[in-house]
Amino acid sequence: MVFEQLSLSSAPPLSGDNYSAEHGCFEGPEKLLEIWFSPQDTAPPTPTDSDSDLSDTSNPPTPRGSYSFMFPKDLRTVEKSTWDSMLATVKCSVLSVVSNAYSDAYLLSESAMFVYSNRLVVKTCGTTTLLKALPYILEIARTQCGYDYVYRLFYSRKSFNFPDKQPGPHRSWEEEVSYLDDHFDNGAAYVIGNTKQDEWYLYLTAPVERDHIEEASMDMDQLMSETNGLSWMSSKTCTWKKTSPPSLPPPSNSMDLVNRFNGTAPPFLPHRRMGTDETIEILMTGLDRHAMRPFYQKDNEPAGLVGGLRVDRETGLDKIYPQAKVNSYLFEPCGYSANGLMDQGYYTIHVTPEPQCSYASFETTIPTSVTHPVSHLGKHTGQEAAVRLLIRQVLDIFQPEAFTITYFSSSSDDDEESENMSRLLRTAGKFGGYKRKDRVLHAFQGYDLVYGHYNKIKTLN
Repeated sequence: MVFEQLSLSSAPPLSGDNYSAEHGCFEGPEKLLEIWFSPQDTAPPTPTDSDSDLSDTSNPPTPRGSYSFMFPKDLRTVEKSTWDSMLATVKCSVLSVVSNAYSDAYLLSESAMFVYSNRLVVKTCGTTTLLKALPYILEIARTQCGYDYVYRLFYSRKSFNFPDKQPGPHRSWEEEVSYLDDHFDNGAAYVIGNTKQDEWYLYLTAPVERDHIEEASMDMDQLMSETNGLSWMSSKTCTWKKTSPPSLPPPSNSMDLVNRFNGTAPPFLPHRRMGTDETIEILMTGLDRHAMRPFYQKDNEPAGLVGGLRVDRETGLDKIYPQAKVNSYLFEPCGYSANGLMDQGYYTIHVTPEPQCSYASFETTIPTSVTHPVSHLGKHTGQEAAVRLLIRQVLDIFQPEAFTITYFSSSSDDDEESENMSRLLRTAGKFGGYKRKDRVLHAFQGYDLVYGHYNKIKTLN
């Protein structure tokens, strides 16, 4: 694990700065929003020699403030002050930033944000109002980057522990879906899981290309009232793009796909990065009390980045991705967040250790076949075994009473989808010490998803 140089100013937020804290409990399950403004990266990676230490949490700078005249502005060139204003509507703030050649990882007071040239990932916990930021994000992308439509959007979350504490538009799944439907005509909503407590919610849009955009004007007064208004927003009427379902037929053969990619036919590529695009999420509840002790601040211990480094070493979290570029943060008096970057992938961890509401989440897009290779495969393929090894490593650290896994993997044709779905099902197989209560497989356009929920097997003492 490659740690950023620690700064003396890396103190935790002052009491009262954590908008979401409740007396004796905290809403750990996060809201996760991912927005793609084009199907592929629109700018080359930043040269690695321009990476800088961005761990000064007093005022982290804009990670990539300059850009070449040969390339248009993209999301990574947006000023940090603009992101600060957007995040204020969510009710969270930036604590620290770490960067590599491909992306910028913002450690937030309530979870994390990852900025790539063409896509944005925001994950927030507590009583944050993540969806209220959506109009701002669309306007930032349009006015500062020239992105005038959304290629694809994903929004997901686990069921809340304290749903009555949530403000609008997060008071119910139906309210969230209605809010998203106000912005997108091509969205679909799903509820997965067999009990209210274990449900997982997903909203996603179909891929959309520029030839299939419906113009829609939004009055700025309406937009400002919706998001409470910020100084960088214009007072004039703005035109933004409300996406509508695509009508292109599927490619007839592989050459059709190549032609579309090269611009000789309308582009309609599936949403994916280089190679297979994978996202693994592990959501854990009922965490072992002994395993949670390191996530509390020790006597006279500096919190912030200093405390986060101690947690990484004491728990073994630093062994999951030893080559990653990491920012980890210990809150006062307890709680932990970490962001890590490795090539084009990221991972993020968030821990609420209090026994009455204990929760931890682990999410990664880093290819497991590279970081967790398995030599003795047994009944599993290399990819399946690597994912299962990663999941087991995380479970052994947190020792939850129950956990949910969601595993997205991209596929480009029917044959690949069939093989992909079989692999996903086998990945969500048995895990020692746990009984699988549910396993659900979904096929979406360009993606397959497996959901699995597990409870610890009770032993007689």
